[in-house]
Amino acid sequence: MDLFHIWKVKRMNYKKLKEIMQSKNFTVEDLSTASRIPIGTLSKIVCGITPNPRYNTMEEVASSLNCSLDEFSGREPMVPYSYEDYIQKFKRLPAHQKEYIKYVINLEYDRMVSLTSSGKKSMKCFEFTSVEDGLADYGSQKVHDVWVEQNPLTRECTFFVWVRTSNLEPKFCRNSVLGFQYLDGRLPKHGEIWMFLRSGYLYIGRYFKRHGVQFLRSLNGTIDDELITNSLEYKRVGRYVGTIDIPDLTSTV
Repeated sequence: MDLFHIWKVKRMNYKKLKEIMQSKNFTVEDLSTASRIPIGTLSKIVCGITPNPRYNTMEEVASSLNCSLDEFSGREPMVPYSYEDYIQKFKRLPAHQKEYIKYVINLEYDRMVSLTSSGKKSMKCFEFTSVEDGLADYGSQKVHDVWVEQNPLTRECTFFVWVRTSNLEPKFCRNSVLGFQYLDGRLPKHGEIWMFLRSGYLYIGRYFKRHGVQFLRSLNGTIDDELITNSLEYKRVGRYVGTIDIPDLTSTV
């Protein structure tokens, strides 16, 4: 059952929504501004005139109120979201996983900001100073804030990687800027180029799956292919979208 149908089964309880709004000192006008949903639409939901609003609408409302969709039906949240619980779990993670979580939070925040702007947008570009045998040490990253024109290619990207090595030639030349899309919830397709994280090291390769065996093929033919024997050990960081021209960054070399 998909999320839309789960939401319909639970049914909306407008009184619970009112309670949550009051507890967080939100008026309908405040909620409209935060969620970018028209006041008229929200007023009908809050008053119970629209008993079964769309899932996407209530997802925006929940995000703006920093609560779970489950609360609108009066049920206990299916997934706990107490910050204290997450902080305790975060503290028990290895150092490189902590850094990765920080990176994802910054990534999502930057994407949220860029959605509200037009023309150019600010994005993160990562440079890795320690690369050996095709593996980049995640801890060696340097972060550059860059501005790029919004176009169909850059809109798909959520972060960039500045290749300062010839290890990926001839596929990617030294000093190329690669655009990646963060797609942690989607499985790679046969033949796509992906970046994976394993034990604090990054690997960029073309994904293949044959006879149940998964591996990342080297892009230059000299680095060994990365065999994925245990999927749980490999974190999908992003899918390659395209090469981006950022003269303000690369011209400084």
